[in-house]
Amino acid sequence: MPRQRISFVWLLSLAAMMSVVGCGAPTTSTPATLSAQDQRDIRALDSAYVTAWLRDDTAAVLATLARDAVLMPAGHAPLTNREAIRAFWWPRDGSRTRVTAFARQIEELGGNEDLAYVRGSDSLAFTYEKDTTRLQQRIVSTTLGLLRRDANGRWRVSRMMWYARSP
Repeated sequence: MPRQRISFVWLLSLAAMMSVVGCGAPTTSTPATLSAQDQRDIRALDSAYVTAWLRDDTAAVLATLARDAVLMPAGHAPLTNREAIRAFWWPRDGSRTRVTAFARQIEELGGNEDLAYVRGSDSLAFTYEKDTTRLQQRIVSTTLGLLRRDANGRWRVSRMMWYARSP
Protein backbone atom coordinates (compact mmCIF):
# COMPACT_ATOMS: atom_id res chain seq x y z
CA MET A 1 0.00 0.00 0.00
CA PRO A 2 1.44 3.41 -0.88
CA ARG A 3 2.59 5.56 2.03
CA GLN A 4 -0.01 8.30 1.34
CA ARG A 5 -2.84 5.74 1.41
CA ILE A 6 -1.67 4.38 4.80
CA SER A 7 -1.56 7.89 6.24
CA PHE A 8 -5.05 8.61 4.92
CA VAL A 9 -6.48 5.36 6.33
CA TRP A 10 -4.74 5.99 9.66
CA LEU A 11 -6.17 9.54 9.86
CA LEU A 12 -9.63 8.31 8.91
CA SER A 13 -9.46 5.61 11.62
CA LEU A 14 -8.28 8.16 14.19
CA ALA A 15 -11.13 10.52 13.28
CA ALA A 16 -13.67 7.69 13.60
CA MET A 17 -12.33 6.71 17.03
CA MET A 18 -12.42 10.30 18.21
CA SER A 19 -16.02 10.73 17.08
CA VAL A 20 -17.07 7.54 18.89
CA VAL A 21 -15.28 8.64 22.06
CA GLY A 22 -16.83 12.10 21.74
CA CYS A 23 -20.32 10.60 21.54
CA GLY A 24 -19.99 8.80 24.87
CA ALA A 25 -21.37 10.04 28.12
CA PRO A 26 -19.43 12.93 29.63
CA THR A 27 -17.00 11.98 32.37
CA THR A 28 -18.04 14.86 34.58
CA SER A 29 -21.51 16.21 35.18
CA THR A 30 -22.40 19.85 34.80
CA PRO A 31 -23.79 21.30 38.04
CA ALA A 32 -27.34 22.55 37.88
CA THR A 33 -27.75 26.29 37.58
CA LEU A 34 -29.37 28.31 40.34
CA SER A 35 -33.06 27.63 40.65
CA ALA A 36 -35.58 30.44 40.92
CA GLN A 37 -35.96 29.52 44.61
CA ASP A 38 -32.17 29.73 45.14
CA GLN A 39 -32.17 33.17 43.55
CA ARG A 40 -35.00 34.30 45.85
CA ASP A 41 -33.19 32.85 48.89
CA ILE A 42 -29.94 34.60 47.95
CA ARG A 43 -31.75 37.92 47.46
CA ALA A 44 -33.44 37.41 50.85
CA LEU A 45 -30.03 36.76 52.45
CA ASP A 46 -28.67 39.94 50.88
CA SER A 47 -31.68 41.87 52.15
CA ALA A 48 -31.19 40.40 55.65
CA TYR A 49 -27.55 41.54 55.58
CA VAL A 50 -28.50 45.11 54.65
CA THR A 51 -31.37 45.21 57.17
CA ALA A 52 -29.13 43.88 59.95
CA TRP A 53 -26.68 46.72 59.38
CA LEU A 54 -29.49 49.28 59.42
CA ARG A 55 -30.81 47.82 62.72
CA ASP A 56 -27.27 47.86 64.16
CA ASP A 57 -27.67 44.15 64.88
CA THR A 58 -24.23 42.55 65.15
CA ALA A 59 -25.57 39.02 65.66
CA ALA A 60 -27.82 39.28 62.60
CA VAL A 61 -24.97 40.58 60.42
CA LEU A 62 -22.75 37.69 61.52
CA ALA A 63 -25.59 35.21 60.94
CA THR A 64 -25.48 36.01 57.21
CA LEU A 65 -21.84 34.85 57.05
CA ALA A 66 -20.53 31.30 56.78
CA ARG A 67 -18.60 30.14 59.85
CA ASP A 68 -15.37 30.28 57.85
CA ALA A 69 -16.18 33.48 55.94
CA VAL A 70 -13.32 35.59 54.62
CA LEU A 71 -13.83 39.31 54.04
CA MET A 72 -11.50 41.28 51.76
CA PRO A 73 -12.02 45.02 52.22
CA ALA A 74 -10.03 47.17 49.80
CA GLY A 75 -6.74 48.33 51.26
CA HIS A 76 -6.73 45.77 54.08
CA ALA A 77 -5.40 42.27 54.59
CA PRO A 78 -8.10 39.59 54.31
CA LEU A 79 -10.12 39.03 57.47
CA THR A 80 -9.91 35.25 57.77
CA ASN A 81 -11.87 34.45 60.94
CA ARG A 82 -14.74 35.69 63.10
CA GLU A 83 -12.41 37.44 65.55
CA ALA A 84 -10.76 39.45 62.75
CA ILE A 85 -14.16 40.32 61.26
CA ARG A 86 -15.46 41.49 64.64
CA ALA A 87 -12.31 43.53 65.32
CA PHE A 88 -12.62 45.21 61.90
CA TRP A 89 -16.34 46.00 62.02
CA TRP A 90 -16.79 46.37 65.77
CA PRO A 91 -13.42 47.35 67.30
CA ARG A 92 -13.02 47.42 71.07
CA ASP A 93 -11.18 50.75 71.12
CA GLY A 94 -14.05 52.89 72.33
CA SER A 95 -15.13 53.85 68.80
CA ARG A 96 -18.62 53.33 67.41
CA THR A 97 -19.70 53.18 63.80
CA ARG A 98 -23.40 53.27 63.01
CA VAL A 99 -24.78 52.67 59.53
CA THR A 100 -27.47 55.27 58.86
CA ALA A 101 -28.32 54.37 55.27
CA PHE A 102 -27.50 51.30 53.17
CA ALA A 103 -28.79 50.44 49.73
CA ARG A 104 -27.50 47.67 47.49
CA GLN A 105 -28.34 47.10 43.86
CA ILE A 106 -27.64 43.53 42.75
CA GLU A 107 -26.29 43.75 39.21
CA GLU A 108 -25.34 40.12 38.67
CA LEU A 109 -26.38 36.90 40.34
CA GLY A 110 -25.34 33.44 39.18
CA GLY A 111 -23.84 30.13 40.12
CA ASN A 112 -25.00 26.58 40.61
CA GLU A 113 -26.76 24.55 43.27
CA ASP A 114 -23.73 24.66 45.61
CA LEU A 115 -21.89 27.93 44.94
CA ALA A 116 -23.23 31.33 43.91
CA TYR A 117 -21.93 34.82 43.34
CA VAL A 118 -23.47 38.25 43.73
CA ARG A 119 -22.02 41.44 42.26
CA GLY A 120 -23.55 44.76 43.13
CA SER A 121 -23.28 48.45 43.84
CA ASP A 122 -23.66 49.78 47.36
CA SER A 123 -24.44 53.19 48.76
CA LEU A 124 -23.61 53.48 52.42
CA ALA A 125 -23.82 56.32 54.93
CA PHE A 126 -22.50 56.03 58.46
CA THR A 127 -21.38 57.95 61.50
CA TYR A 128 -18.16 57.29 63.36
CA GLU A 129 -17.69 58.40 66.94
CA LYS A 130 -14.74 58.14 69.28
CA ASP A 131 -14.15 60.34 72.28
CA THR A 132 -14.98 63.88 71.05
CA THR A 133 -14.64 63.01 67.35
CA ARG A 134 -17.80 62.57 65.27
CA LEU A 135 -17.64 62.04 61.51
CA GLN A 136 -20.34 61.43 58.95
CA GLN A 137 -19.43 59.77 55.71
CA ARG A 138 -21.10 58.46 52.58
CA ILE A 139 -19.44 55.99 50.22
CA VAL A 140 -20.35 54.18 47.05
CA SER A 141 -18.75 50.81 46.49
CA THR A 142 -18.74 47.73 44.31
CA THR A 143 -19.12 44.42 46.10
CA LEU A 144 -18.51 40.84 45.01
CA GLY A 145 -19.70 38.03 47.24
CA LEU A 146 -19.38 34.27 46.97
CA LEU A 147 -22.09 32.29 48.71
CA ARG A 148 -22.45 28.65 49.55
CA ARG A 149 -24.93 26.50 51.42
CA ASP A 150 -24.40 25.75 55.09
CA ALA A 151 -25.01 22.34 56.71
CA ASN A 152 -28.74 23.16 56.90
CA GLY A 153 -28.98 24.03 53.21
CA ARG A 154 -29.21 27.79 53.78
CA TRP A 155 -27.14 30.19 51.69
CA ARG A 156 -24.42 32.09 53.57
CA VAL A 157 -21.74 34.58 52.51
CA SER A 158 -18.47 32.66 52.20
CA ARG A 159 -16.23 35.34 50.69
CA MET A 160 -16.86 39.03 50.17
CA MET A 161 -14.75 41.83 48.80
CA TRP A 162 -15.54 45.48 48.18
CA TYR A 163 -13.93 48.74 47.22
CA ALA A 164 -15.05 52.35 47.30
CA ARG A 165 -15.43 54.04 43.94
CA SER A 166 -16.55 57.31 42.47
CA PRO A 167 -20.35 57.59 42.13
